[in-house]
Amino acid sequence: MKLPKTCSVLMPFLVASSFVWPQACPKVTFTSATQQTIQNLVYSVNCLVDASEQARSSLAESSQRALLVEGLPIEGTQHTRPYPNIMFAVIAMPAGGTMKMSLAAPDNPEARILSSASECKIKINPDNTIDAQCGSTPGTLFVVFHR
Repeated sequence: MKLPKTCSVLMPFLVASSFVWPQACPKVTFTSATQQTIQNLVYSVNCLVDASEQARSSLAESSQRALLVEGLPIEGTQHTRPYPNIMFAVIAMPAGGTMKMSLAAPDNPEARILSSASECKIKINPDNTIDAQCGSTPGTLFVVFHR
């Protein structure tokens, strides 16, 4: 079974960080519910970011930065608002009883999903907006960004 691109990109970060920071951040369980999986990923990444910032800081200051996720239904062609500090964007589309996902990041700004019935694609633009397009099957865009 081939892992989705999201899993391949985030799994090394989540596994490696568990050895670096000993406190317990929740483990991510990948399910067929895309929104729940993305929420679990964001929660775990927020926990790891907090842990790394606390480890680097000798002062007991709390960080004001947080990761946020916004989910948008994509039907046809859409252009989003600008997002501050985009970490990554995920396009998800149902395909044959499963959910297909693809990841775009600022260093690799384009992602696309193909199924037998349709295609979805996204592109992160230099102005921090995202262009998204889905064919006959609608998809969902998840944008993960720093506040």
